[in-house]
Amino acid sequence: MSALIVDGGADGDFLRRLQLGDNGAWTELTRDYSPRLFSYLRHNLPTSADAEDALSETMLAAVRSLPNFDGKVAISTYLYSLAYRKVADFWRRRQHVTELTESAAVTEMRDEADLEEALNELPEISKQVLLLRYQVGLSVSEIAEVIDRSYKGTESLLSRARSQLRETLDQAGLENGR
Repeated sequence: MSALIVDGGADGDFLRRLQLGDNGAWTELTRDYSPRLFSYLRHNLPTSADAEDALSETMLAAVRSLPNFDGKVAISTYLYSLAYRKVADFWRRRQHVTELTESAAVTEMRDEADLEEALNELPEISKQVLLLRYQVGLSVSEIAEVIDRSYKGTESLLSRARSQLRETLDQAGLENGR
């Protein structure tokens, strides 16, 4: 991955190139972030096609909004904030909530599928903060920016989410790797 982040803030030169419409900078941004954003979106949406659509919407939102982005947070935080909102938009447009993914219907699930099922049982905000922290790797302050909450509130939410996940895994008999 390119060196887009310096000391927790957006790299000024790279940001200026993006804001000036430098095609090379946009290509670099897309190449570096699309796979990780897609992975995050795929964990939050029912199908790969939905994740691809949300990724396109996220990148379009970036094109439209980065010219006004002030660079006070890392570009990655900004992009995940956009993706987080696209996930919320998707579910808001949806009239009903999807019960379980097809993988949850498989009788003998292991590790990742069990974890995904447990995450799906959590309240949506708990699932989001856990994914942003452990799957995406954002810091607590970056997550706070993405979900528009205070640092302390986000820290508490993350702590509760971990407890909820632990309890859900315990109830499913997965607390010690089965």
